[in-house]
Amino acid sequence: MASSDDVGFRCFVRGLDRETDENVLKEAFSKFGNVIGSKIMRDGVMGTSRRCGFVTFEDEKSMRDAIKEMHGQKNTTGFVCFVHRLDRDTDAERLAFAFCMFGEITDCQIAYDIRGKLRGHGFVTFKDEESMRNAVLMMDGHEIDGCQIRVEESHRNKGVSRFLTVVEAPPDRPLRIFSTI
Repeated sequence: MASSDDVGFRCFVRGLDRETDENVLKEAFSKFGNVIGSKIMRDGVMGTSRRCGFVTFEDEKSMRDAIKEMHGQKNTTGFVCFVHRLDRDTDAERLAFAFCMFGEITDCQIAYDIRGKLRGHGFVTFKDEESMRNAVLMMDGHEIDGCQIRVEESHRNKGVSRFLTVVEAPPDRPLRIFSTI
């Protein structure tokens, strides 16, 4: 039996946020036509997003419209603070609580190493730029859980992976599924 990845018209999307999942990707592209499949490419060991994926449309016109409209679009999912020198016991909930006074937080993540141990840094994503800038200004040097933290604007806000690349996926290349073993 053929899966939705085997039929249809597929485009490749690069420049996604790490938090983007298949449902969000499908929803973002469904305005162009019937999306019959979406796939986020993931790291084979940790299962984290490789920040790229595929969207499969039912018809060629929908795929072409999506490529025309979405290629080069700014990926505006929020404004990110990079927070480092965190205590290894600080979790995402505690980090979000410390930053919530500056504005609406859309995402908060703590980084883990390959063994699942906390790495001592994280990311706080605000809905608007002013909130992010105020957080950087006021929280840099502030203490959380006994550690004096450093806060700076994330490179995500400076143009790195801020524009989507959307191109037609070659039909003769099979979609590789990366194992999460």
